[in-house]
Amino acid sequence: MGAKVLTVLLASCLSVAVTARGQTYRSHIAHPIVQYKMSATLDPLNKTVKGHYTLTWWNHTADTIPDLYFHLYLNAFKNLDSTFMREGTVSRRRDLLRSWRTMPEAAKWGWVDMDRIQVVDGPDLTQLQTFVHPDDDNASDQTVMRIVLPQPIPPHGTIRLAVDFTSKLPRAIARTGYDGDYFLVAQWFPKIGVYEGPGERGRKQGGWNCHQFHANTEFYADYGVYDVDLTVPADYKVGATGLTRGVRQNPDGTTTYNQYQEDVHDFAWTASPRFLKITRKFAWNDEVKPQELLHWSHVFGLPADDVALRDVDVILMLQPDHRGVEDRYFRAVFNGLKYFGLWYGQYPYDTLTVVDPPRHSNTGGMEYPTFITAGSYFWPGAHQFDPEGVTVHEFGHQFWYGLVGNNEFEEAWLDEGFNTYSTGKVLEAAYGPSCGYEEVLGIPIPNLSWLSVSLPAFPFADLGSIPIGPYFSCVPMPERTSGRLFYLNHAKDDDLVRRGWEYVDGASYVVNSYTRVGLTLRTLESYLGEDTMARVMRTYQQRWRYRHPTTRDFIDVVNEVAGRNMDWFFNQFFYNSDLTDYAVASISAEPLGGKVGIYDENGRKVAHSEREAETKSAKSAARVYRSTVLVKRLGETLAPVDVRITFDNGETVWEQWDGQYRWTRYTFDKPSRIQVAEVDPEHKLAIDADFNNNSYLRDVDGTGAAKWYLRWIFWVENLFFAGGFLA
Repeated sequence: MGAKVLTVLLASCLSVAVTARGQTYRSHIAHPIVQYKMSATLDPLNKTVKGHYTLTWWNHTADTIPDLYFHLYLNAFKNLDSTFMREGTVSRRRDLLRSWRTMPEAAKWGWVDMDRIQVVDGPDLTQLQTFVHPDDDNASDQTVMRIVLPQPIPPHGTIRLAVDFTSKLPRAIARTGYDGDYFLVAQWFPKIGVYEGPGERGRKQGGWNCHQFHANTEFYADYGVYDVDLTVPADYKVGATGLTRGVRQNPDGTTTYNQYQEDVHDFAWTASPRFLKITRKFAWNDEVKPQELLHWSHVFGLPADDVALRDVDVILMLQPDHRGVEDRYFRAVFNGLKYFGLWYGQYPYDTLTVVDPPRHSNTGGMEYPTFITAGSYFWPGAHQFDPEGVTVHEFGHQFWYGLVGNNEFEEAWLDEGFNTYSTGKVLEAAYGPSCGYEEVLGIPIPNLSWLSVSLPAFPFADLGSIPIGPYFSCVPMPERTSGRLFYLNHAKDDDLVRRGWEYVDGASYVVNSYTRVGLTLRTLESYLGEDTMARVMRTYQQRWRYRHPTTRDFIDVVNEVAGRNMDWFFNQFFYNSDLTDYAVASISAEPLGGKVGIYDENGRKVAHSEREAETKSAKSAARVYRSTVLVKRLGETLAPVDVRITFDNGETVWEQWDGQYRWTRYTFDKPSRIQVAEVDPEHKLAIDADFNNNSYLRDVDGTGAAKWYLRWIFWVENLFFAGGFLA
């Protein structure tokens, strides 16, 4: 079939709305790059999926393309020589093999084979498959496959492929695989890579963007249409990306579910006979107050109808022993739908499926289009964000990853970091601060631990450690500065802007993709103001939906919406690993009492003593003090900061320092002495390395310190007493 004819047919098909359960979804993409018509059958006994699909792929560029690239992600779990396994830590591989020790070899590993690939009504390409390694020289890695075509794909041409494949699921690892009769089927089929034309994402010339599966990277794919038939044993319950358009009972004791979704870039599913499948409707008119709608309409300068949300069917695949957290799951999802929708634009799909996986299945906390895995247990703390934190975070990826499709291999911070920032704001708006908890025999107890004492292996095997600290008190944990300590421990490891597998280790990847970006966006919000930052984030989200942006695209939106050039900010905080640390180094306040020393007076030299000056000053009704404040920049980054100086009489003076040189000094002659000086008192610089040195008090009262010292000594004495008892 000719490319032009196929293009017309596809556009015609996608202009028709899909209807299910009274809801309507209309494609937002004029021409999809990929379209999968797929069928797959789960074999629970052999842990395999046998599949077939017809893939229609459109060359959206003016390039003539001579080859095709496919991701074969499951091959990362084929053996210890894959790039994914080699990049993992030694302890990670050791723990993995230890947990698999009693399993048959064939049951442990995962892989995927393209059994047949053929151009529809054209040549068989099966024998043309070759494994390639675009990122390293690991010849053993089989996660990227290339096919050189007998005839290239012309500009704006289309190719249709018929593919048979077999996927062997691994014992659950890296958020895919099986655990008993529970299956999380993710990154499970041969998935075509992304062809980027000249100018796209900064490319000078076109080419395939199809990276190997690394230990510290996730995924990247084009938007399109998924029409998938899933066949499972009749007693299995299924949750999957998209709408369930039909269910068919088969004579062989299986059930086939038809799932359909447009405008997504991946497809994942789960199946288990033990799931409780519960559906509730997010009715947006019940969740959003009229004044909230009007508020955000005013902030964005949009009609209320443009800020309005839509109803969504939320499907929860719940473990039977987790009924106690059912309501908490739904409330978390509803809060996500509400706040992300009001701030960034409505969630455009009809459904969202939330999977509550078995506790130790290694499949919790992951995102796929219209489908997330979360995680909890039977007794979470009342003020502990479990399952709320992970649920809101994974839902947030429907916006930062799902709708704005950045390249997670190369710029993970554009989804993980943005989502860290957004998740924190949702949790603050919906719940307030969480509390710290310790688990004692599975019971959550509010606690702030000072330290943990490891127990001897015998007779306390698997009991962990004893936390030392005050119990039964809720210690608020603000989301605004969440993860600061972790960030500070790794802030110098790498620059933020690096490809995922190039960070020095997993901790640096997490810091620079999650924590550091979340803190940096909080800092940007402090400089721009909350309303301007909200307009920045919504503009960026709406402009880049169903597309592939870069960091530069976000910076351009910031400069445009803010109406000023903020490149200095991103050069400081995105493109280096310098620390931020501003401190008040000292303050002083001395009375100005008059002359002290030898002065020429009326033709003669007169001596004035210090005591004489102090006596005169004490008797003066207009006593004046000279106060000085020394503020220093201890870190490398340069940013303007506020300085607040408060005097004994309550007067407050605000100064702003450009923060360029290493220090600045302020001097005041006033009738009241300086009491306290603070740099960045509102903590606009959320990534400041040390908040403790941001303020300086003239007279230090040691009472509080003594109280905490005595309390510390009390706990240390008890610790040694307990150690002596255990010995």
